[in-house]
Amino acid sequence: MVFSHAVDAMQDEVGFDAEYRARTGCTIYLLEDHKYYLKEVKEADHLRIETRILNCDEKRFHLHMEMLRDGDLAAVGEFIELHVRQKPSPHAALIPDEILQRLQTATLPSGDAAELKHRSRSMTIARNSR
Repeated sequence: MVFSHAVDAMQDEVGFDAEYRARTGCTIYLLEDHKYYLKEVKEADHLRIETRILNCDEKRFHLHMEMLRDGDLAAVGEFIELHVRQKPSPHAALIPDEILQRLQTATLPSGDAAELKHRSRSMTIARNSR
């Protein structure tokens, strides 16, 4: 649940907040996730999540999160998220330009992303033509 709450906070920060979801009928679906649990954490532990955006395109974004307990790495998660319009039936939808710009601005340079430890097996946003 800790990673899930951190994803929610990041989505709110870039503009996918409750008001946006209510106004547009759009939300975010998790397409794929990979986690590495490196150390045990307890309910009372003080945890911090560091979130990085590794990549994004017009409909998806790729997150890398590190869970730290007292400054020590306890877990790592990678997530591919999809922007979805829910009606009339759920389907992928373009991310609004202003939110896409925020995601692109926050994207970690590829050289820095390559230095991250405990990366999952290959997980990328494949580019295809529309």
